[in-house]
Amino acid sequence: MLLGIFTIMYVMTLAMQVFVPYIVRETIVFGVTVPEQNIKHSALALAKKRYAQTVGLFGVLILILMLMLNWSLAPSESAQGILLLSCLFGMLAISMVLYWLNHQKVMKLKIREQWGMNIKQVRAVDLTARSRDEMLPWPFYVVPIGVTIFLIIFTLLHYSQIPNAVAVHWGPSGAADAWREKTYFIAISLPLVMLMMQCMMWGTADSLKRSAIRMSINRQQESLENELKTRKFMSWNIALISYSLTALLTILQLSNIYPSMAEGDKLLPFFIAFLFLILGSVLVYAWKKRQLRLKYEDNVVSEVMDIDEDRYWKGGLIYMNRQDPSVFVEKRFGVGWTMNFANPRGYIVIVLPLLLLLLISIISF
Repeated sequence: MLLGIFTIMYVMTLAMQVFVPYIVRETIVFGVTVPEQNIKHSALALAKKRYAQTVGLFGVLILILMLMLNWSLAPSESAQGILLLSCLFGMLAISMVLYWLNHQKVMKLKIREQWGMNIKQVRAVDLTARSRDEMLPWPFYVVPIGVTIFLIIFTLLHYSQIPNAVAVHWGPSGAADAWREKTYFIAISLPLVMLMMQCMMWGTADSLKRSAIRMSINRQQESLENELKTRKFMSWNIALISYSLTALLTILQLSNIYPSMAEGDKLLPFFIAFLFLILGSVLVYAWKKRQLRLKYEDNVVSEVMDIDEDRYWKGGLIYMNRQDPSVFVEKRFGVGWTMNFANPRGYIVIVLPLLLLLLISIISF
């Protein structure tokens, strides 16, 4: 069961890694800004093709190795989990190494051929765009928080019927594999973790709503429409993660109050549904991004180009720009958004909840 589920997840993740160069904006190649008149350069097309082929080849070889080792060694559940995760992280590590090598090649090619050196750089702005933003409003993210607060109160009211050993961790099969002696803090530690994660997702959604709406100077109307749709889909994804996480952790918390809920493999379907719902939502978002990707014709000639922000991107992955009020910006390689590490608000939205999560986890274990 675990092997089958993980294999499906591995294949879906591998497919995402293979097609990443064809999902991100065409004017961003391996984290490097490329002027519109150079995006059809043969070297860029070859780099994308070789990246996809190499990641796909190594990914399939690792998958075969994983299946063979699992069949020949017949490991225990915990050892099997370590094996499967090691193979997944190995595939992701190979893709990151290939990304970095291609990032360096594209950057050197850009410098050598002086792309964009004689083109005026302009930032497109539409002051009316905010009024058309369709991201979900804040009440959608408050509902899960209300559920968690109710769950904390419900747990305290039923504290006496909770067993002396409280489950604090669940294994790959959905069964609890770590317990702590019952205390009031341990009893509500899981809802507290849930509360921190919900606050983090609410803060992320709110920060995305406040972030700058980026447009292409030569395709202003089309890029604006695509940007608004992308932000809307992202807000739905965050809400979906928040609600599904709330449902899963609520069930786990109730299983501590009513142990019969966790007998046998009753919890496993909830873990499976959660994993496929989250991964499926990411794939749908990536598919939407591909559909909304601006398409450029061959032999594009333009007297202006978008602002080249390569200097603010460390390795094309880490964004640091003090002049940008945005807390989050779209990733240059991958699916989703990344934090502006030069904006202090990001540390309040992301780092502070993570530190509190870490503190709760340390105390709980």
